[in-house]
Amino acid sequence: MRSERGPLRFRGAPNRLSATLRWPGVASQANRGRARLGTREVHPLIVRDMRSAAPAVSILSFRLPRTTRPGMYQGSIELGELQIPMVVDVEPRLRLRILPRNLVVQVRPGARITTEVTLFNLGNVDVRLEPEYTFCVFDNRGLDVALFRCLTAEDGGEKRRVDRFADELAESHGGLVRVTTGEKSTRIAPAEVRELEIELHFSRRLRPGNTYCGAWTVSQTSFAVEVETIGEKRAGRRRG
Repeated sequence: MRSERGPLRFRGAPNRLSATLRWPGVASQANRGRARLGTREVHPLIVRDMRSAAPAVSILSFRLPRTTRPGMYQGSIELGELQIPMVVDVEPRLRLRILPRNLVVQVRPGARITTEVTLFNLGNVDVRLEPEYTFCVFDNRGLDVALFRCLTAEDGGEKRRVDRFADELAESHGGLVRVTTGEKSTRIAPAEVRELEIELHFSRRLRPGNTYCGAWTVSQTSFAVEVETIGEKRAGRRRG
């Protein structure tokens, strides 16, 4: 909010930023309005009257490029002959897109595979890319099976239901998947597109004949992985 004293303040992640202004007759100047940050003009400037009675209140908004770096920027709003100083506080906006969004593969326990992905940094801060990641995969029937066996088990013995459930759920764990990116720790700049070949190393804990699901996560963005395990079934507990 700004009255007749002090700069008009905008704050938020870069996209459309808005602020309210107490000043009479602002909307009548909207067709001659523009906003500047330093020497750069930002547009379009939209002005809407929210209250025409005193004290008059208008909402002013404009759009910043999504890759505008976080920080404090000074500028001005020009509405006809009216000039209003402004301060724009740009907040961080973390947004990464990975294409394709998922991977479906058939592998043997302990296998290594490579695949290509493309990373798009659509935010306004660098995305840190590590040389190695790990994530877990679980049998996609594991939770249902664990609940079924826990709830239908006959009472008796010292094992509590919660312990039985935890043991059954542990059986559905397919181990860790190790992801290597082939690069040293590096950063992807805003608006940068990075094509990457990654290697996934699966655990020998995978059971042939089962399907596992998990996700590789980079900068809060998930790349879903579904694994169907092939090969000879090992002797062991029969899955329900």
